Amino acid sequence: MSNLTVRAKVFLWLSLILAVSDALFVWINYRAEQARFQSHLEQRATHLHNLFEVELGNTALSMQQTATFVASMPEVQQAFHQGRFAAEQEGGGAGGPRAKLARERLLKLVSTPWQELRDHYDTRQLHFQFGSNATSFLRVHATDRFGDNLEGVRHTIFHALRDQRPTKGFECGRIICGIRGVTPVFLNGHHAEDGRFIGVLEAGTSFRTLLELLEKPSQARFAVLLSMSHLSDTYFPDRLEKLKKENTPLNGNIVEATLHPEVRELLNIPQIAQLVEQKGTVWLKVGERHLAFTAFPLRDYLGRQDPQRAPVGTVMAWMDVEDEILQLKRDLSFNIAYAVIAFILIETMLFFALRRATFSLEKMIANQTATLRDMAAHDELTGLFNRHYLDEFLQKEYASATRHDRTFTIAILDLDHFKLINDNHGHLVGDHVLVDAAALIMNRLRISDLAFRFGGEEFLLVFPDTDIEEARGLCEELRLQLCGRGLGGLEAGKITASFGVAQMEASGESLDTLLARADSALYAAKGKGRNRVEVAGV
Repeated sequence: MSNLTVRAKVFLWLSLILAVSDALFVWINYRAEQARFQSHLEQRATHLHNLFEVELGNTALSMQQTATFVASMPEVQQAFHQGRFAAEQEGGGAGGPRAKLARERLLKLVSTPWQELRDHYDTRQLHFQFGSNATSFLRVHATDRFGDNLEGVRHTIFHALRDQRPTKGFECGRIICGIRGVTPVFLNGHHAEDGRFIGVLEAGTSFRTLLELLEKPSQARFAVLLSMSHLSDTYFPDRLEKLKKENTPLNGNIVEATLHPEVRELLNIPQIAQLVEQKGTVWLKVGERHLAFTAFPLRDYLGRQDPQRAPVGTVMAWMDVEDEILQLKRDLSFNIAYAVIAFILIETMLFFALRRATFSLEKMIANQTATLRDMAAHDELTGLFNRHYLDEFLQKEYASATRHDRTFTIAILDLDHFKLINDNHGHLVGDHVLVDAAALIMNRLRISDLAFRFGGEEFLLVFPDTDIEEARGLCEELRLQLCGRGLGGLEAGKITASFGVAQMEASGESLDTLLARADSALYAAKGKGRNRVEVAGV
């Protein structure tokens, strides 16, 4: 195959790889931009959630202040006290004729402030209760409903009655849900010496007021959804049936409050219905616009006291993200254009540089092959020649020494008690000891000498053209240096070594026999107490 044909194939393959890389670059960048956009939406969703919670707290506090204002009127305190006394004397609950007169008197007293509160503060509920069972005495917003027991339903009221302290929060009652503030009512005032606890007064408003305050600064739209299961547990049955006729449930939820009638159409979209159920943040195209939606749980007063209690509904918010989506599309177009231009430029450079690159590549492959061959011959930890290369080298060196009648000596070096180093200090320290020992060996050996890692803590030294006495002297010097140095971070003297030295005696002796004699000498050094050099006999 000609160089031209090979070069053309290489060029085509590189072009294909480059095209795939460019496409991958565009896709990864687009996905990264989408992820950043999603992260931005989730941050905005967290901000909307926090903003909602703050405004909910402020609205509840406003209702609590409203209730306190009405409860501070002496004539209201007196009428409520008389009404409670009459109801209890007449059998409790709704009471009898005297309780009815007191209720009418109380209603007349609060009618004017009630109208002002409705007009100026959008107060939707005003409710008097008393007794340990949270008996409803007067609902100013629903005067035909009174005398019912609210224990187990209205926890803001029950806790305020029990503790004689104000409470506030969102809660559903028998007739209506609302953001409520409850304050205790005392005859002659709370702090008077003759003050007597009568009951509590609750003021409440709807979420609509909150949403009107919230949407303009947040630049988002909101809808508050209540679960049908929670409403079934709290509402009067006839009130619930009426509500269902006026406000048809969607996917098990009632739209409690929103300023935007299109919310019912949105809730019929499967992705949004799933979002309401699972909570989170998504963005999708609705009609001709891209919108981002977030949903977070709505917790009532009791749910805030007990985080394990199930939410009573969901708050959904949505915002227009058309500009952000257009920017995403512009970024995608830019990345595609950039990738195409880069592809053309690189292809041109590749075409004109391929001949030289082919030559450089061949040279690089040759260098890398040599490097790999060198790596294959060396131990990865110590950098010494490894056992694989030792077998190849000894065969050649032994054959050369035999043919030319040269002196040939080897020594096997073993670090004493190396297992204890690993056991007492860990294998990482043991590896450092081996590395330091290998470095010391290489620094001490002559240029003509070679060192191999023979086993775990064993090293084999080769001394070409060296008789056994000279080799013994070299090993003795090496032994003293190993003993006198601190290896692997251990103190000097902690590491010692034993040596077995053997010289090729005759051309008839095999390599295996020579190695066996050096190994026997090593075992003799071990047997005589270690940290010594022993020479093998013939």
